[in-house]
Amino acid sequence: MQTAGYTITPRDAEVIRDLIAFLGEDVFDQRQKNGVITKSDAFQRRISNARSVLKEIGAYDGSNLEENHHG
Repeated sequence: MQTAGYTITPRDAEVIRDLIAFLGEDVFDQRQKNGVITKSDAFQRRISNARSVLKEIGAYDGSNLEENHHG
């Protein structure tokens, strides 16, 4: 099986970062037994995974984002 190479552009990373920030605000909440409202465990795992990917390519904080004109 041949694998395909994927490239994430700086713009893609910016969009993903913005989406993570939006989703982290007030969606997918769950109320715990003590009345505290938190994000669901499944949501936290997915957001954590997305953050990890962006951190791996140096794009999470936006400091390494530059326009990629190579495709």
